[in-house]
Amino acid sequence: MEGALFVDWLESRGRVSGGRAQGSLAGDAGAGLRRARTLVAVMEEVGAAFRKELVSKLLHLHFKDDKTKVSGDALRLMAELLKIFVVEAAIRSIRQAQAEDLAQVDVEQLEKVLPQLLLDF
Repeated sequence: MEGALFVDWLESRGRVSGGRAQGSLAGDAGAGLRRARTLVAVMEEVGAAFRKELVSKLLHLHFKDDKTKVSGDALRLMAELLKIFVVEAAIRSIRQAQAEDLAQVDVEQLEKVLPQLLLDF
């Protein structure tokens, strides 16, 4: 449902039409990667990011001492790192799907790129 709402929002902003990218973004082999970059740009435009509360909870799940505190700067830095990681995973998954001549990215493409992604981070 959220994906459909996101596509509707993109259509209202003139970014895509009928779920497909408009203009120079459609029709060639690198279209999927350019669409991903367009979505990343849109995410940055609307300020899409991980909430500090979520990042804090994720970090505290792995702390041994419950009294450990995390500064606001550290939370912002971690949120930005998570955002970069997620975007990079999406782009690499798209490239993998293109290499396999698939029109849609599935979990299998993410599973194939994840080991190298984790090593790179």
